[in-house]
Amino acid sequence: MAGIAFGDPERPVDLLFLHATGFNARTYRALLAPLGERAHVLAVDLRGHGRSGLPAGRLGYASWNRHRDDVIQLIETKLCAPVTIAGHSMGATTGLLVGGKRPDIVRGLCLIDPVILSPTTYAMMHAPGAPLFAEWTFPIARGARKRRAAFETREAMVAALTGRGIFRAFPPDTLQDYVEDGAVEASGGVALACAPEFEARTFAAQRNDPWAAFERAPAPLVILRAEKGSTLPIRAARRIAALRLDARIATIEGTTHALPMERPDRVRAAIESTLVMAGQAALSALD
Repeated sequence: MAGIAFGDPERPVDLLFLHATGFNARTYRALLAPLGERAHVLAVDLRGHGRSGLPAGRLGYASWNRHRDDVIQLIETKLCAPVTIAGHSMGATTGLLVGGKRPDIVRGLCLIDPVILSPTTYAMMHAPGAPLFAEWTFPIARGARKRRAAFETREAMVAALTGRGIFRAFPPDTLQDYVEDGAVEASGGVALACAPEFEARTFAAQRNDPWAAFERAPAPLVILRAEKGSTLPIRAARRIAALRLDARIATIEGTTHALPMERPDRVRAAIESTLVMAGQAALSALD
C-alpha cells in the first residue's frame, strides 16, 4: 500500500483514513492535514487505487472483504493496534467491516456517508453470478465503465474533470491532489490509476455484510450522511440507530456524497470527536 501521513512520525498512528471508490488517499489531503497538529494520521491507497502496488485483478473480486483483509494485515504488521479508523463511502464501509471482524484492533469508527444497502440486497448478491450481473445493471457501475481512462497530460485530466460529475464539488487544489496520485504514466500520456473496469467491479462487489459488522464494531461509532443522494438512505440510518443505541448519526445539511470536499470543517470535527471519545474510552478501560 502507498499513502500519505500527517503529524509526528515518531508516535504511533492514531487515525487510519480510507478513501472512496475511484479516489485515493491524497484526494483528502486538505481535509486531513490540519488533523496532523493533534494526531498522527495515515491515509492509504486501497487495492486497485492510487499508488497502491497490490494486485488489482477482477477475477474473484466479489466483496469489499478483500479491502477489509488488506487493512487488517496493514494494522497487524505495520501499525500499533488499536487504531481509530475513518473513511468515506467505500472506505467507510471497509473500516466498518474491519471493526466488525477485528474489534480488538479498532479503537473507534468515523463513517462518512458509508455505502449501506438493504439486507435483502446483500442477500441477493450471494446468488450465482450476482456481482457480474450488478456490474452491468447498477447505474453507478455502468457509468464507471464508460469513464474516460486516458489523457494526454495530468493538466489535460484536470481540465477534463473540472465541473463534471462529483468533481463539481472539488475545490481546485483537491482536484489537483486527486489527479496527482489518481493518474499513472501510460503510453502516450497518463491513465486513471483506478481503471474504469476495476471501478465498475468495485461498485458491484457487494458480497459483504455491514449489518453484521454493526453488531460487533467497537464504540465510539460516529456516522455522517449527506442530505442529498446519500449512500446511507434514511431508512438504513434509522435501522442503525435502533441496532446501535450508542451510535451518533448526523445528516449534514446542503451536502452531497462529496461532503468531505463540501464541508471539510464538519467532517474534520466529527473525526476529531471520534478520536477524543476513543481516547477517553481507552483511558477508562485502564482504570
